[in-house]
Order: sequence, then C-alpha cells, then structure tokens
Amino acid sequence: MEIKDLLKQQPGQQVTAKGWIRFNRVSKNIGFITLFDGTDLDGIQIVYKIENEELFAKLSKATQYSSVVIEGTTVESRDGGVEINASNLVSINLNEDEKFPIGKKEHGLEFLREVAHLRGKTKLFQSIMKIRSIAAQAIHEDFALNGWVNIHAPIITGNDAEGAGEAFYITTTEGETFWDKQASLTVSGQLHAEGYAQAVGKVYTFGPTFRAENSNTSRHANEFWMMEPEAAFHDYQEMMSVGERNIKFAAKKVLDHCKKELDFLSKYFEKDLESNIKNIIENDFHRISYKEAITILNEAISQGVEFENTNIEFGTDLGSEHERYLSEKKFDGPVYVHDYPTSIKSFYMYQNGDGTCRGFDLLVPGIGELIGGSERETRYDVLLETIESKGLNKDEMRLDWYIDLRKQGYSQSSGYGLGFERLIMLLTGVENIRDTLPFPRTPGKIEY
Repeated sequence: MEIKDLLKQQPGQQVTAKGWIRFNRVSKNIGFITLFDGTDLDGIQIVYKIENEELFAKLSKATQYSSVVIEGTTVESRDGGVEINASNLVSINLNEDEKFPIGKKEHGLEFLREVAHLRGKTKLFQSIMKIRSIAAQAIHEDFALNGWVNIHAPIITGNDAEGAGEAFYITTTEGETFWDKQASLTVSGQLHAEGYAQAVGKVYTFGPTFRAENSNTSRHANEFWMMEPEAAFHDYQEMMSVGERNIKFAAKKVLDHCKKELDFLSKYFEKDLESNIKNIIENDFHRISYKEAITILNEAISQGVEFENTNIEFGTDLGSEHERYLSEKKFDGPVYVHDYPTSIKSFYMYQNGDGTCRGFDLLVPGIGELIGGSERETRYDVLLETIESKGLNKDEMRLDWYIDLRKQGYSQSSGYGLGFERLIMLLTGVENIRDTLPFPRTPGKIEY
C-alpha cells in the first residue's frame, strides 16, 4: 500500500509500509522514522520501541535515505492523523555512503544542481516535479477535452524553424552526415504542426526542443520542453484566447492537486503562490498592442522609472526588464502584447502592411515572455518577400515544402509556443529554469 493510502487507514489495521527514511530520531527506549515514497510530501511516521529488541537494534541504526519495508499496526497520531507502530522489519537496504552529499540541513540550489541524480530526494524537488507532472497532464487534458490532436513532431529535422542558426547539428561517430543533407535537433515543432493543422484542423506538439545558445541566464536552457498548438481557420486573437484557457486550466489543476507542495514552496521561496495562481485563474489576461506598450514604457521613464535601456521606440526589441515592468507593475498579471514590428519578429508571421505583423507574446510576472506566437502568413509571394528581406536563405533552411503549403490550399492558421519550464517557474516560484528540469542541460559540462 502506498503511503498516501496508508494515511487514510483507520487505527487498528495491519499494514505494510515501503519507502525511504527521511528522518530517524532515536531516544533511549523509542524511535521515530519519517518514511516517504513519493506519494505524499510529508510521508508517514513509523514508531518502533525497545520492547522488540531485534527490531529496535536494526532500525535504530538505519541511516537517512535507507530503503525499508516495515510491517505494523496503524494507530492514531497526536495530530489526529495516522502513524504506524512497527512490529516487523521485512527488509532494509542501508545508505552506507559516508560521503552522501544530502543531509538533514537545508542545501542551496546551486549545490543541489551538482548532485542532480540525488536532489529528487528532497522535499523541494519532489514538490517541483509533482507540479511539473500535474501541469503536463493538464495541458494534454485541456486540449483533449477541446478536440485537439496531439502530433509528435520529429526531434531530428532538416529545418531551422527560426532561421537563427542556433541548432545542434548531428553527425555520425565518424563525423559524417548520415542523411542526404545536414540534420539538426529541432528548435521547434511549429513548421511540422502547420502541415498537420492543414489536414486535421487543430493540433499541438509537446516535446523536447534544443537551442545551441551559449547563454547562462536564469530563463534559458539548451534542452527544454515546448508546447506548440497550431489551428487552421484561427486568427491570432483566437490563439491568444487558447493560450489563456490552457494556462488557466493547468494552473487550476495544480491548485487543486498540489496544496502541500505549494505550501512548502511558498515557505521556501517566500512567495504567496496560491494567491498568485488564483490571480492567474480568476482574472482576464490583458491585451495591448506593441505601440501601446512603447507608449506605456516611455511614460514610465518620464515618471522616473529606471531601465537599463531607456531608448525605447518603434522597432525596439523589448528586454526582460521592459516585459516584467508591463506584467508586474503596470498590469499586475499576464498581458499579451501583439502587432510587433516586422523587423524584430520571425519570417512566417502575417504582415499587416504597415511595418507590423500579427505576432504576439504573453508576458507574465517574475519571468517575462511565456508564450510567443502569431497568425501565419498565408500569401506565397509575401512570405518569399519577407524571407528575402530578412536576409534568410530559404534553400539553406530547406523550407521549400513549408513555403509550398501556401500554394496547396493553405487556410488561415495561427499558433504559438509555450516554454513549459517557464510555466513551471510561474507555478512554483522557482527563479532559475535549471531547477524546473530533472537533469538540466546548460552551457558547460554535462555529467548526466
């Protein structure tokens, strides 16, 4: 029986508990073990007494994070819950590593990143990973309930969807190209999703993506997960609504199923997570145009707000400080910024004809950009002109098949990419993306 189920038992039941020892406190005649198995953050208390000499002798020497299987009887605990009076030790596998790096004291996040294979034993990372799991399940559930089709976009691809050249290229162990052209690890599943959206209407991809950026910021990783929906016959305003619905659905699931974890993380990061999540769920996301955003930022500067970059005009690529000001100070919640200048956005976005395109970003407190999306360019000639104006080589990018979709009955289409780890940062209060990934991949050494 799992610990979450043991905690629901009535007193007087004969039970078997399996798990790892978080704490083992021994006095002269009695011992107390906190046992966890991953199903309940707090675990269950095991009480063992000296009257059972053999059991007491073995358990009193049990070290932290040893694994045990214990039989006993459920009894009411002082707090009105349930604990177990141990009667028999079925098995034990001691943690005998004298240099075991994780102890009873609180460890810093930087230290825990150095022992990524062990940090899952801490309450901190058990909380983060449960919330990550619940949020991922919620994303799939929300799309399934609304008739979207999950497409598994390829991880190995011949296309650079962004044209930025920040891809990891693939060769054989002999350093040769395996296919008929150079392949890379995907930076986005968007282009492939567009193809399937033109066949089945509403699709989404959800999988790992890779960027060869030598960046050590708190918001970037070389391997991360992206959720990318694409819908035919949807404009970009409709896709903003899809993103808002999906985020709120995931936030509600986390709020409903992760109360212990949110309480723990609130204490660890000193944030009122429940209040922040309720704010996301209960309030409409704001929407402003890029031009309105520029006006707001310049008004803030005139009123004494200090930015590192104060030269903000049409064509300025907003920085994190600007994005966070808009979401944290001006609107105190998520805000969509839309209709960006063509010059600072990707080639595939629909051109309005006035120097702007139908691109949008969702900015959220504490992070900045969470979603980046657009309505896609439907016009074959305009798409070619935009690619050329940006100095991109469509042949090198191997985009003929993608461009030709526009000559093959291409409908209106819109989509976005949501950085899943950034969503987890929003829902947990974690300040560094490295702590939302089980085994983070960032510039430098790779040990796991």
